[in-house]
Amino acid sequence: MNATGTILASIPLFRHCLDEEIGFLHGIGKVAEVKQGHQFDLRKLNTLNVVINGIFEIESMGKTDVVYLSPGSFFGSIPFTENRQTGRINALVDSTLLMFSAEDMYRFFLMSYKCLRGYLKIVDRLGFEVSDIGREYFGGSARIVTVYSPFGQSGKSLLSSLLGESLKKEGKTVILDLSYSGNSVFNCFQKKVTAPLSHRMEDGPSFEKIINERRERVDENLDLVNIAFGSKVKVNPDILSPLLFILSKEYRYIVMDCGDDDVLLRDRVIGLSDYLFAMVKSKKETRRLFEIFDAAVREGQRVYYIVNEYFAGEVTDFSGGMALRKFERPESSEEYNWIRGIADGDALSPLVSLATSKRSALVLESNLLNSLPYAGFLAALSDAGRRFDLMYTSAYGYIVLCLHILSRDWNEFRKRLDQFFSGDRLNKLLDITFPEDHVFKHHLVSKLADELCGANRLETYHDLPLVMAGQNGASGRRLFSTGYLRDMMAASFCLYPLFEEVEVMGERYNSGFPDFRVRVEDLFRVHADELVYVSVNNAAGLAYRDSAPIGFFDRYLNSVQERSRGDRISNLSDSTLVLDVSEKDVRLDRLINNSREISEKLLKNIGR
Repeated sequence: MNATGTILASIPLFRHCLDEEIGFLHGIGKVAEVKQGHQFDLRKLNTLNVVINGIFEIESMGKTDVVYLSPGSFFGSIPFTENRQTGRINALVDSTLLMFSAEDMYRFFLMSYKCLRGYLKIVDRLGFEVSDIGREYFGGSARIVTVYSPFGQSGKSLLSSLLGESLKKEGKTVILDLSYSGNSVFNCFQKKVTAPLSHRMEDGPSFEKIINERRERVDENLDLVNIAFGSKVKVNPDILSPLLFILSKEYRYIVMDCGDDDVLLRDRVIGLSDYLFAMVKSKKETRRLFEIFDAAVREGQRVYYIVNEYFAGEVTDFSGGMALRKFERPESSEEYNWIRGIADGDALSPLVSLATSKRSALVLESNLLNSLPYAGFLAALSDAGRRFDLMYTSAYGYIVLCLHILSRDWNEFRKRLDQFFSGDRLNKLLDITFPEDHVFKHHLVSKLADELCGANRLETYHDLPLVMAGQNGASGRRLFSTGYLRDMMAASFCLYPLFEEVEVMGERYNSGFPDFRVRVEDLFRVHADELVYVSVNNAAGLAYRDSAPIGFFDRYLNSVQERSRGDRISNLSDSTLVLDVSEKDVRLDRLINNSREISEKLLKNIGR
């Protein structure tokens, strides 16, 4: 990423953007060179302006109230808000701006639905007044639920129809048919299949008009739209984001019925979803889906595996998944009446509640040894009976989180912490190699992670352990909400370039620290109703004194940790909890007991 891209990615409005979105923004912005002394009247500006070089001053309320803007600052018209700045802005030196018109930004968000969702949440939490148009498209209100299966006649369209019929009781719902063949959801509702949407890219009012013309009403709270069924040509995946952009104005729930006919379309559907219900005919078929999700799920989407008892028989033990009951259809019953009767009962309640219930998320600040107090916090969290649907962190904090969810009780948790973080054990993980590219191999770390985690996968846990990892050195970052826990734990330990990276799906991953950190904004792209941010404040700085690991490694940890202090407070979260500890030595029992006591008091301050 170049210098301008780095600046764009750093400002609050765009911190949630993916690298490719930052690249697109950079491409549509217009560069303006501003001479020293040039002035703007803020009331007359109709562009969003980002300072790339130079410095400006704003006299916002009078000559004594001056704000200085340096590179990374922004001013002007904030898209989708009612805020209008007043005063004059003056260039103190020759400067450079990147300017975005309202039309530029509208087109950008049209192509990046999840970016719009995150942006609107950010401007709302920053205190800007969201405009009426912005509230029409407020991405936080729509939930995207996808029913997917690569297996023919798996019951995918039936489940899509049952979910749509059930979800309409909670809010207006639309079902999108994205399968080219098989049984259409239109058939389930005994509706004539409409023509599929054009495979050509459309935008603006014309595309919205086409969507309105193609909607098939089931009743006042449920509509159907055919995207791909019966199409003789492949659908352009680029229509999906504008489609969701437009539908999110009106619908609370958007259900997408998707098969494996078109891999590019499937992957785009997966990327735009909040919840993925993966239909299988037997438990063993889930293995075929792992590789698909591990490649395409990159933004924290929640995956649930659903086995159809019509094919599998009664399912009594399906760890990490759920069962769709076998529903017998009387010969005399019409299909829609049969579907409506099932939806009116409570058989689907466990599945429906996954999409309708409020979702809470916990974000633990990225750190190294200063992550150890999270052990006391997580123990206190369990004692308080407080659970989060999603827990997000990276680096050593993720190792602590994994050890917590793998442990049956406190004693086991404490024992496993010692396996990673006592000085003697840590030395055993440092597999020294000839330092050409790296100092340490990852083999011993990966071996221990495999022994602890086995074949457990992230998506099978009720409290989803979401992780951010560095990718290919410091070239980028990625979120994992599916995959093998052992790979994520090992990668979280391997500091680049000190350690070899861990290979996952043909790509190389590391802890990401200190180049990349978890951010509350990352979760604005997915569905989360409550966000709690937790950080550690330890001015002393943790280090090993007794039974220390290799001196070089110990000094490296101290150096990186001292130079890379993160954010203690998040002004975008619903709550921030700071664990104020004052420990110098890595003495696990004392450290954890201390943080546990602090956490018990702090947890009383957040809602249950």
